[in-house]
Amino acid sequence: MEILEEVLRRVKPGPEDTIRIQSAVDLVISRLKDLDAEVHGSFRKGTWLKGDTDVDLFVFYPRSVGKEYLAREALREILDRLQGLRTRLAYAEHPYVIVEVDGVEVDVVPALRVESGDQAITAVDRTPFHTRYVTSRLSDEGKDQVRLLKRFLKGIGVYGAEIRVMGFSGYVAELLTIYYGSFLNVLKGASTWKPGTEIVLERETKEFNSPLVIPDPVDPRRNAAAAVSMKSLATMSIASRMFLKEASLDFFYPPSPEPQPVLGEVLVAEIKLLEPYVDDVLWGQIRRSVEKIRNSLLNAGFRVVDVGWCQDERVRLLVQVESTQIGDHHLGQGPPFYLESSTEFILSNRHVWVGDDGKLYALKRRKEVDPERIILNSISLKYKYSVRQYKLTEASDDCTRAFLRKRPLWLK
Repeated sequence: MEILEEVLRRVKPGPEDTIRIQSAVDLVISRLKDLDAEVHGSFRKGTWLKGDTDVDLFVFYPRSVGKEYLAREALREILDRLQGLRTRLAYAEHPYVIVEVDGVEVDVVPALRVESGDQAITAVDRTPFHTRYVTSRLSDEGKDQVRLLKRFLKGIGVYGAEIRVMGFSGYVAELLTIYYGSFLNVLKGASTWKPGTEIVLERETKEFNSPLVIPDPVDPRRNAAAAVSMKSLATMSIASRMFLKEASLDFFYPPSPEPQPVLGEVLVAEIKLLEPYVDDVLWGQIRRSVEKIRNSLLNAGFRVVDVGWCQDERVRLLVQVESTQIGDHHLGQGPPFYLESSTEFILSNRHVWVGDDGKLYALKRRKEVDPERIILNSISLKYKYSVRQYKLTEASDDCTRAFLRKRPLWLK
């Protein structure tokens, strides 16, 4: 298929790309002499994409030192070895160091050396076994098929296991390719997925309650696809179906959205973070705030169309409602007349009556009719932040235009 050949031409790294990244890795490794340091991740497995400029470098310590050692002594030792280089701390299950060398970011992650994946104490302890499993089952052609799948997942917006995305990790993309055999076969399989679909490469040892279940081949107690949300599962399945029906480069490289009218009314809450934050922690709190915004507006009587977000130097929550205007009063439905609770309903409401269906009804004053105040009160972050609110009149950036468009950009 010509489209796939073109995509592969764009995403497959050349020798100069490999040399550039390897040079950065060699410099960092030279600072970690006498430590048990290994390169892993997509660069080691040969499934990385052209333009990717981050590499995973793990420094292993004996299992006996324990998890707490990684966050303190191990981190201190790594930072000491990397003095003089551009470094910054990042946080996942435990802290790690990001080193920038000539535009390449090397993530230096302390981990524990274990004998098998099911002995892992921290999530990253399984990494060598993931590398071994993938490299032993993917040919050079298979690695190119993974590259196609990764670019497809990026294009439709579901690549990444982080909380902001809740999509498909690079490792899951590799496992899917191993299981189905090729990029197109992954799409054929995905087009028939349903909630709770199980894909077992080796064995399963427990039941999982997730939209997509892929028992990790190196540790079947873990669902490798646990991060995949129902929305990401549905998006992947629909996009697979549509691509097989009418293939297009737009699935891999979606076009920029054209200007869009503001339909209904869109309220924006622009959040400015006033202190450093951990990305996954922040987005967990934002997702909970979004859910609270939706539920609070619905409970107040507003008809919510959609709630989305955009992120640049700030986070913008986009709340689309049919109208920001609702009446001061609303209809409250009570119990049928024959239930004991009907007496309490009558006593607690002034404007109350019996309906034709025998149920009690009351006209009640709304507690809140200002949607902007509801939105502001629903935002709850552990970090220091400020909020600016306004009503959207036009969309000047791609993210907001895509939100207003609704229809995925990969669909014409």
